[in-house]
Amino acid sequence: MIAFGFMDQTILIHAGNAIDCTLGVYFGLSTLAAAAVGGLISNVSAILFGGTVETLIKVPSSLLTAEQRQIPFVRRNRIMAQACGVILGCTLGLFNLLLIDTDRSSTLKLEQSIDEQEESFHVEVNNTLYDDKTVFTVQSSDHYGLLASLTAAFTLNDCSIVDISVETLDSGMVKDVFHVVSQSSGERLDDEKLPIVAKALFDSSKEGPNFLKAQVNDLLNENSQLKEKLNKVEEKLLSRHMTLRPRQL
Repeated sequence: MIAFGFMDQTILIHAGNAIDCTLGVYFGLSTLAAAAVGGLISNVSAILFGGTVETLIKVPSSLLTAEQRQIPFVRRNRIMAQACGVILGCTLGLFNLLLIDTDRSSTLKLEQSIDEQEESFHVEVNNTLYDDKTVFTVQSSDHYGLLASLTAAFTLNDCSIVDISVETLDSGMVKDVFHVVSQSSGERLDDEKLPIVAKALFDSSKEGPNFLKAQVNDLLNENSQLKEKLNKVEEKLLSRHMTLRPRQL
């Protein structure tokens, strides 16, 4: 039973991990679903190879008669021994976790999600269509907070939105067209700034509402740092004033 538990646990871990890193990534299966399929494979393997394990180990017979095996004490001991053996074997099988990268499936799923999102996000910039404004065409999958995140990305990069149009495509994606100008000059954006704004739009689309939270947190941190610097300057001015005052007297 120890060998059976060890074999069952070993097959479950390696099969579940292989499924999670392949089919789980491709079809978007959860880790629990991959583990369930791995358990199915391990149980079938136990049935197929259980006789082979018994033959290799060659456990000696207890030499008990059929009547003796039906004694309650013997039956309880047999069940407890089997249960303890399986528990010990499965516990030993957990050492297989040291042989695999348990974070690999999560990394692969995250990369797959990012790749899919990058494929579903497209930005076009036209700085020659108008003399006084820049046109950004953003095509992406629709999700909660998308328009607010894109608008915030423009605002945080010194851009004012003059006009905006939203269109839902047949594929289910949305197409947002922004006419923007520079907040400082009121003219169209400089060519050097276009890649910066485009990257900000991509980040805002990828992170959604979290983009706004991150920007707010950055502003709060900058505000707190400015307050600390201001307090230090006030302390220095106050101490300098206190040292100069007696000399003037």
